[in-house]
Amino acid sequence: MCKKGFTLIEVLIGISLLLLIFVGIYGLIQLGFKMVGQSKARVTATSLANEKIELARNLSYANVGTLGGIPPGSIPETETVLFNRLNYTVKTTVIYIDDPFDGSGEADPLPFDYKRIKIKVSWEGFLGGEVSLQTDVAPQGIETTGQGGIISVLVFNASGEAVPQADVHIENTVVAPPIDAHYQTDDNGRLFLPGAPVCGSCYKITATKTGFSTDRTYAAGELIRGVPLTSPLPEKQFISVMLNKTSDASFAIDKLSIKTVQTIRYAEEKIWSDSFDDESKISEKDQVVASTTLSAVILQEQDGQYLSPGYVISSAIVPTSLVEWGRLNWTDEKPASTDIKYQLLYSSSSEWQLIPDSDLTIGGVKNSDGFFNTPIDLSDLDTTKYHSVKIKANFSTDDPSETPILSDWQITWFSSDTATPVANVAFSMRGGKILGTDESGNPVYKYQENLSTGGTGQMIISNLEWDSYRITINGAATGYDIANSSPAQPLSVNPDVSQTTILKLANHQINTLLVTVEDSGGASLAGATVRAYKTGYDKQKITSDSGQSFFSPLSATTYNLEIKLSGYEDWTGTVDISGQSEQIVVLTPP
Repeated sequence: MCKKGFTLIEVLIGISLLLLIFVGIYGLIQLGFKMVGQSKARVTATSLANEKIELARNLSYANVGTLGGIPPGSIPETETVLFNRLNYTVKTTVIYIDDPFDGSGEADPLPFDYKRIKIKVSWEGFLGGEVSLQTDVAPQGIETTGQGGIISVLVFNASGEAVPQADVHIENTVVAPPIDAHYQTDDNGRLFLPGAPVCGSCYKITATKTGFSTDRTYAAGELIRGVPLTSPLPEKQFISVMLNKTSDASFAIDKLSIKTVQTIRYAEEKIWSDSFDDESKISEKDQVVASTTLSAVILQEQDGQYLSPGYVISSAIVPTSLVEWGRLNWTDEKPASTDIKYQLLYSSSSEWQLIPDSDLTIGGVKNSDGFFNTPIDLSDLDTTKYHSVKIKANFSTDDPSETPILSDWQITWFSSDTATPVANVAFSMRGGKILGTDESGNPVYKYQENLSTGGTGQMIISNLEWDSYRITINGAATGYDIANSSPAQPLSVNPDVSQTTILKLANHQINTLLVTVEDSGGASLAGATVRAYKTGYDKQKITSDSGQSFFSPLSATTYNLEIKLSGYEDWTGTVDISGQSEQIVVLTPP
């Protein structure tokens, strides 16, 4: 007898298929309800718009206008209506229309031919939306109503292209009734407002758009970050309106950007060391041994006597992103009648040889003679010429029963290849756009903020207008100087971008020099050799990817500069050092 039925797997598969079907059907039903809801909302919004249109038509022509608008009237500019548990925003705009049929602008003695009413009703929610209706209302008989001048507004972006549907806010507290109204530019970025009341330097106009920067006019004496704007630039002053004349105002806005500022350590001290537990860091030796018992290097022993002389040479020490050599240290024991002297070698072509005494003499002791007091300061060693080194120790004894002992040695340097964050660094950031001047004649900048990188060593600046920015750090207050900026300053921020600026910080010194090398087009030149020298000082640096070299500490005096880069003419000049000095050098092809 055979029994038929379903296995557990078959049952689960069937349930899963049914579940997928029902979920799909439920989603369609839910979407259908939402579409019906949106349709109802649109019908309601259209009804509200029609109602506002009819109310406006039933007003006297003189009262067709918005409260605080141009022309003035009795209609609220913005209203909120609650209907069926949904909030509707009703926006009313009324403007004069200057019909070209009888001339336009200043060629028309009465540029107030009729009024145009536009009603926009919007609602929010999952499927929010808006509807717009407009109508024209003309005066009875001959056009005589209205007087004043014409405000003509043009809004364009950073490329000079028109910005359509930009929001234009017009305010005037001098006239009666006062004006406080919002409009939008047309598809050509223009707004034309006949009938503006006559007055001098009295119209504050602000242009913006969602996700865009803001541009506006400014009043003399207006406080900008607590500083009186004594003299606004001519194109940024409150505009005047004269009878039957056109007053033009233009504004530049564009999409906002994001700037991330990171502060990291410019040069961290790194170390190469060998404690002689084995011979892995020894490249050459003669009559010495690395004793695993002692974890040290000693003279080689033969028939109970120590051989002399002998030497040991380290493996090559090749720092990456070398900024400056640090110091040479060692730990040794030199019994009476024994000695160890230390030297540095560098690679010349395929051979290693002693660094010349002209480049390495410390405290009167020459490299060729060998150093015997630790530590040895190597900060003046030219990093361009000596980008890798080896350490050599020369052993000797006058007593065959005694040997000097080298327990360990280290060499340090400063490298910029790490990105260790430096937290809570205060900095100032200033844009290049100027609004006018203060009482002392100093420029008042549109953007100027004091910021900090915070606990993560990073600051994200949102809603930043396109401009050319410069970041400065108060070294005395923070303990840091800017040794490298990537990209180089000034920082050009374009519209609608997200950019990161990395500031590499060095310990603060009273006098420093940051050299930026670029071509005639402003592009940074990496790999250029920059030499700064005067009596008693002569150093060379290689420009970074951002075309920069940093010299610190310096004296407050005049230094000679010499810059070389293949494919460009050599540049020579001088620079006067005082505080945190900067020098931009432009190289030209031969």
